[in-house]
Amino acid sequence: MAVDLYHGKPSSRRPVRTRQNYHRAHNASQQVIITICLGIMGYIFIVDFPDRSTQPQLVTRRPFLTPSEAAIIKARIDRDRGDAVVDSLNLHKVLHHLRDWKLWEWAWLYLLNNVVTYSFGFFLPIILSGDMGYSTTMAQILSFPPYVAAAPWMLSTAWFADRYRKRGVVLILNASAAIVGVAMMGFIRSSPGARYAGVFLGVCGCNSNVPTILSYMHNNIVGQSKRSIASALIIGGGAIGGIIASNIFRQADAPEYTPAMIAAIMTQAVTILHVGKNFVVYRRANRKADKGIIVIEGQQGFRYTL
Repeated sequence: MAVDLYHGKPSSRRPVRTRQNYHRAHNASQQVIITICLGIMGYIFIVDFPDRSTQPQLVTRRPFLTPSEAAIIKARIDRDRGDAVVDSLNLHKVLHHLRDWKLWEWAWLYLLNNVVTYSFGFFLPIILSGDMGYSTTMAQILSFPPYVAAAPWMLSTAWFADRYRKRGVVLILNASAAIVGVAMMGFIRSSPGARYAGVFLGVCGCNSNVPTILSYMHNNIVGQSKRSIASALIIGGGAIGGIIASNIFRQADAPEYTPAMIAAIMTQAVTILHVGKNFVVYRRANRKADKGIIVIEGQQGFRYTL
């Protein structure tokens, strides 16, 4: 029994521990358990790199690839980017790779994109209920269909980018879709249906750009040490984007959150400018490499993916 501190007597009131807090803690523990289980499954079942995939697997006790199959895959990787074998990583290489502006730009692009991605993840139910007029229950229900729609959008754009080796075009397409979607959400006041349609465009665009930006980075890097440094920077940039998203939706701007909507639109506009600039920079470098003037990334035959 709790004690009433004001009167110094036992109180019949229960200690403050709401059901909402209990459910939050329960859901958090479930997520931790699922993450741990998936990590263990990944360690067991994910296939190693080609240079080590000829060794017996943990479960099957058989190699995933024969030596001849591994040789074919390594030859393809070398032909594509020349880094089938892991190179050593040391402080000198880290400092050298950090001088490459492209690594920072890819992290910046990921930051810009994740501002919108996390904004939808954090605040979509609040916007649906507070600004669009849906009930709390309906806002929760309406939050997941846009993510279902994002799956085929993401797969189709990924197929196009792989098939035609045009990452930048897909990046601009998705960023443009996000701009239109966020603008429909934030500035159409006459029709809740039209605003909800904008949610689909925004979610599809920004979430599809997550794997697109990662592929954009990996396609334009040679060397596994440089790739690991770029991966660390890009993940850090994405995390900062989440921090920004959690701070631009201020309670003072509720329920429209107009400044946050403008900020989200601007991140995608800046993304389009960066990628458009890279069309010029990368194409110019590829032309010089075709003429034998330069060697891109120190790898003969390597060309930037536009």
